[in-house]
Amino acid sequence: MKAIQMEEIGGPEVMRLVDIPVPEPGAGEVRVKVEAVGLNYSDILIREGRYMSDMPLSFVLGREFCGTIDKADPESEKWKIGQRVFGRNTEGGALAEYVVTRPILDALPDGLTFIQGSAIRVQGRTAMLVVDHVAKVQRGETVLVHAAAGGIGLLAVQIARARGAHVIGTASTDEKCQAIAELGGTPINYSKGDWVKEVLAYTDGKGAEVILESVGGDVLVRSYREALAIFGRLVVFGVASHETIQLTNRDILASNKALLGYWVTPYFDNHRHLIAGAIWDLVELVQQGKVKLTIGKIFPLEESREAFSYMQNRKNIGKVVIANQSSGGSLSWRVAADKRN
Repeated sequence: MKAIQMEEIGGPEVMRLVDIPVPEPGAGEVRVKVEAVGLNYSDILIREGRYMSDMPLSFVLGREFCGTIDKADPESEKWKIGQRVFGRNTEGGALAEYVVTRPILDALPDGLTFIQGSAIRVQGRTAMLVVDHVAKVQRGETVLVHAAAGGIGLLAVQIARARGAHVIGTASTDEKCQAIAELGGTPINYSKGDWVKEVLAYTDGKGAEVILESVGGDVLVRSYREALAIFGRLVVFGVASHETIQLTNRDILASNKALLGYWVTPYFDNHRHLIAGAIWDLVELVQQGKVKLTIGKIFPLEESREAFSYMQNRKNIGKVVIANQSSGGSLSWRVAADKRN
C-alpha cells in the first residue's frame, strides 16, 4: 500500500511516498481502509520533532482519519466489515491506504461525508473543550478568538456563538476575515492596524471576558495584559509562533485575570468520557445546523508535502484534508459532496 513515511525529522522534504505492506490487525485492533485524513498543526510539530511527546522513527504520519472497517478482531462484536468510522490513532499511520488502530473510533454519523468526518475528532474536540470546559463561555460574554480562520478557530467562533456569546476573530487577510464574518463573528484584520485597540473599541474599553489563544509570544502577552477584561479568562492551547514568554507571579497577582492551559493528552486516561462527550456535542451542533464544518482545501495522498506546506504557510481557511482518490470515488466527487453539505 502507499503511505507517507518519515525516517528523520525536518521540513516537508523528509516526507516520502513509499510502498509498504498492508498492516494486519492484532487482538483488539481493527484495520480501516482510509478515505480521508484531517491535518492538524500537531502533525507539523511531530514532523519537526517539536511535539510535546516524542514519536519513534520511522514513522507514518497522520493521526485523524475517516474510512471503512476493512478487517476486525473476530472476537469483536462492535465493528462490522464495511462500517463507516472516524477515529484518531495516537501512534500515527493514517496517511496511508490502510491504518490499524486500537479503536479510538466511532461510527460516522449518517449525513456526514468522509471529508467532514475527518474534520471533527481533533480540531472539533479541541474547540468544544476549550469553549465549554476550560473557558466555560457564558451567554452575553465577549470572546476573542485568535487565528480565527483556521480549523479550530472557525469552529470555536461558531461554538461560542451557539453558547450565546459575542465573538471577535482575528485573521491576517480580508479573505479570512470574510470567512469569520460569514459564520457570525466580528473580524479584525491584524495586518491593517492595532488589533488590541479594535478589541477595546468593540468592548467599550473593558476588553474581552474570554480570549482563546494559540499563537504565543507578543500575541499572548498583549492578550493577557491589554485585551482581557478584569476577571476574564485567557486559554492557551497552542504556540504556533514558537515564541515563549515569561510572566511572574507578581504579573498574575496584579492582573486579576485567569490564565488557563489546555493540552488534550493528559485527558485520555482519566477523562475519556469528557472527550467523547465533546465530540458528540459537536456532531449534534453540526446536525442542528448551528456549526458548519469548513473544509478549506483537499489534497490527494500523493501531494501530502504540498498539503503540509499549505497549512504551515497559513494559507488555509478551515480544515486541510488529504483524501485517498482510490478509495470510494474520485476527489472531485468528494469536493462536490462537501459543497452540498
